[in-house]
Amino acid sequence: MHRETRVVKWVAVGIAPLIVALAALGGLGSFTTIRQMAAPHFGGLAWIVPVGMDVGILILLAWDLLMEYLDLPWPVLRWVAWLYIAGTVLVNVAAAQGSFAGSVMNAAMPVLFITVVEGVRNLIRRWVGLTSTSRVERVPAARWTLAPISSLLLWRRMILWHITEYRQGLELEHRRLMVVSLLQQDYGRWAWRWRAPLADRLGMNQLPCLQLTSGKDAGENTSDDSKQDDQLMAIARQLQREVERDGVHLSRDRLGRRLRERGFTIANHRLTQMVATVRAESARRES
Repeated sequence: MHRETRVVKWVAVGIAPLIVALAALGGLGSFTTIRQMAAPHFGGLAWIVPVGMDVGILILLAWDLLMEYLDLPWPVLRWVAWLYIAGTVLVNVAAAQGSFAGSVMNAAMPVLFITVVEGVRNLIRRWVGLTSTSRVERVPAARWTLAPISSLLLWRRMILWHITEYRQGLELEHRRLMVVSLLQQDYGRWAWRWRAPLADRLGMNQLPCLQLTSGKDAGENTSDDSKQDDQLMAIARQLQREVERDGVHLSRDRLGRRLRERGFTIANHRLTQMVATVRAESARRES
């Protein structure tokens, strides 16, 4: 076992009792307040109300985690859990009868309990998200803050293309922007949207389906199409190195001529994607 793993294990062992203690204190304080508020309405069965609310929150959050783990998410479960949470806080605040200090003290216990429960739930949820290969990873909140429009477009394409990894989504978005830049060079900054051939514009939506990079497993390159893709990309990369030595950019027409000289026939939109891919690889090497 690595030293870091042992440290994490001992930290977890030390924190776990504190988490349980905080949850117990928060739950006890909230239980007492809600039971007192429910006594005039429920009499001797007033304890049912706080127990039902706290246990209901735990059950709904656990059920929500189970549904997400099974890739059958139903947000209503978490919404209802948050309604229970809001109700718990409101009842505790109402017990202070308008006193600000009393409201803060009465709300502190349920907020403490709920924070602990949500912290544990978030920890489990992150772990569950890592164990599922079909769940789309979230775009970081910092990116939403710094670039909200591009983050929204990236999130939309990840959903439409079902890109599960955020970094993979960034890579495909970079390749898409490279394709757009090539079309802008050929047809104009804005005019490419209607002047570029339909096949080129439709080909942009096929980026996730194309395996043009060299990151594929060797066991997957068994079909003739995969071998031909490798040959085409090898030619494109060689030509990219040649034009870099000459200090110019690789163009789609130049790549098309080179491929035709080698006996290959390829559609224009595929040429555009190949040029974008080798340019992106070159940019990564330089960076």
